[in-house]
Amino acid sequence: MKPIKTESTNSILKPPEGDETTIELPITRLISPEGLPAVESCWELSKEELEEINKTGKVYFICMGKTHPPILLSTKSLSES
Repeated sequence: MKPIKTESTNSILKPPEGDETTIELPITRLISPEGLPAVESCWELSKEELEEINKTGKVYFICMGKTHPPILLSTKSLSES
């Protein structure tokens, strides 16, 4: 999967200085329908990744560290709602 810019992209998260392995992450900073601040990123899947998801029905979210904040994986954009 690769992160992609969308029409609503309004910020770019950059890797730490000197990190040559991490890529930039285009994001949209927005307010959720509940009035909470949110950050949305959009990911494009390759043909092979789509085939794997169709076969297994699974997607894994991995966050470095000991925990992660609440997240939502969705097929629809909050910024387009």
